Amino acid sequence: MAGIGFRLKNYFNEGGILGSIQGTLYSIIISSGPWLISVLTIAVVSYAARGEIGVDDLYIFKSVICYSYAVSLILFGAIEMPITRYIADQLYNKDFTTFRSTFLYLSTLFVFVGAIIGAIFYSYIDALTVYEKLFCIAFFCSVMIVWLTMIFLSAAKNYHQIILSFLVGGLTSAFLSALLGSYFQLSGYIIGYSIGQILIALLLSLNLFGEFQGLDYSSLEFTRYFKRHKTLVFVGLFYYLGIWVDKFIFWFGPNGKQVSGLFYTNQYYDTAMFFAYLSIVPSLAIFLVQVETNFYTKYLYYFKAIQNKQPLDILEENTQQIILSIKDSIYKLIKIQTGVTLVIWYFAEEILELLYLPSLMLSSFKYGLIGAFLQVLFLIINIILLYFLNHKRVLLHYFIFFISNLIFTYTIQFADYRYQGLGYLLSTMLVFVLSFFSLDKKLKDINFYTFMGQPIGEER
Repeated sequence: MAGIGFRLKNYFNEGGILGSIQGTLYSIIISSGPWLISVLTIAVVSYAARGEIGVDDLYIFKSVICYSYAVSLILFGAIEMPITRYIADQLYNKDFTTFRSTFLYLSTLFVFVGAIIGAIFYSYIDALTVYEKLFCIAFFCSVMIVWLTMIFLSAAKNYHQIILSFLVGGLTSAFLSALLGSYFQLSGYIIGYSIGQILIALLLSLNLFGEFQGLDYSSLEFTRYFKRHKTLVFVGLFYYLGIWVDKFIFWFGPNGKQVSGLFYTNQYYDTAMFFAYLSIVPSLAIFLVQVETNFYTKYLYYFKAIQNKQPLDILEENTQQIILSIKDSIYKLIKIQTGVTLVIWYFAEEILELLYLPSLMLSSFKYGLIGAFLQVLFLIINIILLYFLNHKRVLLHYFIFFISNLIFTYTIQFADYRYQGLGYLLSTMLVFVLSFFSLDKKLKDINFYTFMGQPIGEER
């Protein structure tokens, strides 16, 4: 996302107070757009649905949304990193001629796979009609296309259109859900919400085609990246599995509740973690505009110095600039996020009361706040490691995240409810410590790893 980050940074550097406000809003929407739009839309729809549909139908509606995001992210994780690497290489070569064809190929694949998975899954949900199932499948496919378009649009110049797409789609989902729901109950809410999300996918796709105009070539070159960078396939896969595995355990474990068919939920844990994740929105926005852009500039200078065969003292100076940029940027992020997390943690009980949420969620919410903070920190550290091509190290970190979250959460689920969420916290703490030491070791010996990592002979 560094491409958009550089453009948004201009608001903070040149726009004064108003520019900073605009830059903050833009960076929040771009970094957390689908997530925040969904949160707000679900909140509006849930409020509108009171008295219109039963509690069971409302749970089904929320489950459709939650399961669609969970499964789509895990599937998307398997292709995210190799495709990102392919697009990055094409951008470096200033070659956009295959972008549109690559997007069409991948979109077709997503729709095909999504339709099959959706048809199989919803065949076990008897509470939904055929028409409702069709819109649920369409919503599932549209979410995957949204994830896909955001990879391509990370280099977009017209980021205003991205923001507008999310806003228009989100408002459409909220309005049509409330309108159709008042007439057709659950069917209306599902159809209305799905139409808005399909609209987001359509608008982002049109934005992508408008952004990369010019000569087009049909190419399957991107498929080679899955063979060339096999490790990256599992990097994204294990990261998203790590995010969702604790939710799966609480859904299908002894504390879960069956909603309908294969739909299970755990109302207290889901809601607590949902709101805990909202606390890291400032970190995601700061990373987009400050951390990655500052680091990337110094990173670029370093490798240009190598290409230009600069002397060792210049490389050492550039190395120190990289280290200082990372320390300074992450320190600012930690300072701001620590303040946000501590304030929310201190007033956690009052926040739950304000939202009419049960006090049973308090401990899970507090564990989730700290865990989410640690997760965003190790995410940023591992993104930096990926810049230095530490694919195997990052894969190890994310695999440990998945396995440790699975083991800790599975063990703790049998304990008292006051410990729910502790497994996720312990997992993120472990991975953060491992990631921190990996980055520290990497930064101390950048020159060694850079030069010794080059092939000795000519590659065929």
